[in-house]
Amino acid sequence: MKVAMDSPSFSRRSFLLSTAACGAALHSLTLPALLAQTASGRRLRLASIGVGGMGASDLESLSSHPAVDVVALCDVDSNNLGGAVAKHGKAKTFADFRRMFDEMAGQIDAVNIATPDHTHAAAAMTALNCGKHVYCQKPLTHDVHESRQLRVVAEKTGLVTQMGTQIHSTTPYRTAVKLVQSGIIGKVREAHSWSSKTWGYDGGDPAPSAVPATLDWNLWLGTAQEIPYSDGQYHPANWRRWYDFGGGTMGDMAIHILDPVFTALKLTAPTTLLSNSSAAPKRSFGMQNQTRFTFPSTAFTTDGFTLTWSDGGKMPDSAAWPLEGADGNRQALPDQGSMFVGEKGFLLLPHVGMPQLLPAKAFAATPIEAAPNGDHYHLFVDACLGGKPTTCDFSYGGPLTEAVLLGTIANRFPGNELRWQAEAMTIPNHDQADALLRRRYRKGFEVDNLS
Repeated sequence: MKVAMDSPSFSRRSFLLSTAACGAALHSLTLPALLAQTASGRRLRLASIGVGGMGASDLESLSSHPAVDVVALCDVDSNNLGGAVAKHGKAKTFADFRRMFDEMAGQIDAVNIATPDHTHAAAAMTALNCGKHVYCQKPLTHDVHESRQLRVVAEKTGLVTQMGTQIHSTTPYRTAVKLVQSGIIGKVREAHSWSSKTWGYDGGDPAPSAVPATLDWNLWLGTAQEIPYSDGQYHPANWRRWYDFGGGTMGDMAIHILDPVFTALKLTAPTTLLSNSSAAPKRSFGMQNQTRFTFPSTAFTTDGFTLTWSDGGKMPDSAAWPLEGADGNRQALPDQGSMFVGEKGFLLLPHVGMPQLLPAKAFAATPIEAAPNGDHYHLFVDACLGGKPTTCDFSYGGPLTEAVLLGTIANRFPGNELRWQAEAMTIPNHDQADALLRRRYRKGFEVDNLS
């Protein structure tokens, strides 16, 4: 495992110790041994990377499982660490997750990651390289190449993984999947998904400002190229709107909203993408995006199936959709959601709400049996302790993330149909788009199996 030596305190000796520690963990704890160990003791030693904002929420949910012991906390902002330590006082604290593995590789069973998107893959792959189970917030990665590599390595190691699309396990989304796969609306011809959110920025470069004393800006940048800190622009919020760090509205919301579409229809990789979006600024994302994906047919779709994503106020053309309720009044589309257009009917799925079968009058006598609710976090812990496999592992989350990130690339080239060759992982008809599939990590932050 490569561990960067970007600061004087991270010495070559530390690098060698870290490599040896993770290597020993991998050799001495094969997956069956690791599962047997955790299952026999019924305890899971958890390290949390990124403990502010969503990270704090993830940590609270994971640690609420009675078999979890929080042993390490890592964050580049000491204010975030302080809040987490107040609740988990026995855990060791770190600013650099590489140092955490260097010192504690043998004392950690699983890791959860809730950093900005550009650090997801580096932290997750380092954990996998050290033989640790991984729960990683959505979107799984910042780049297509990273998603592919995390899936490949996770499958090779057999470690337990889960992408943090918590709604994946809830009753509304599970019910929608069940209904679509029951065939009640027939095979699906097309699907439309949308979000009213706008994660973009169309202005001048942010003015540099002093880095807060509580923040290690070098570690926050991590794998990204160096830029000056700017107050209120990147940390602790707004990083989603910058291309170097986030995925815009698609990266934020499409991962959630397209999740039940991919699950219900068992979609694989798209074959073409065509964006009808506003021009994207060089460093940020277009304020309004609309992207059409074509997919190979599945058991639940017709041939020629298309999926269209819209955001930032753009909405799908719903004129032909039977949106009249049982009372005959036409309902407005929710601000966020999906519509499945089937051969025998429609299914509207608000984000987040119970699905509706349409036309309402045609399905008035059709009962909708709610699927059981699941705790996405506890399902991960249970799987680590030898229970049932997770349903949002990197084998599923990786390809879903790839598709969404391909959409963010397509939005940078409106009007250009991109052809995606998934197996070769290339966009052969557009060199500029192809070049965005993988970024170069900043020197000193390389990671084995990624760089």
